[in-house]
Amino acid sequence: MQNILHELYYGNVRLCEGKVPKEEEYRKAADKVVAIESALMSKFDDTEQELYRQLTFALITLGSIENAYIYADGFRTGARIMLECMSQKDT
Repeated sequence: MQNILHELYYGNVRLCEGKVPKEEEYRKAADKVVAIESALMSKFDDTEQELYRQLTFALITLGSIENAYIYADGFRTGARIMLECMSQKDT
């Protein structure tokens, strides 16, 4: 088995791609988003649809940046926990 850091460096491990929850709650929420978006888009003219697409893209970009920050912060917290666990002697 390859070293995980080596695999991460070369892009062989993609932790955030293609992962969606399998829970029913997630599927229902996703279906609701699609239904609401379809209803909304049917009421918009072409200009409004394009503005909505731009808003959606901007929100997705913002969320992606936030998620990357949260992921990195969580990873650092986990690493600090591991360091603390490894540095303390059993009592």
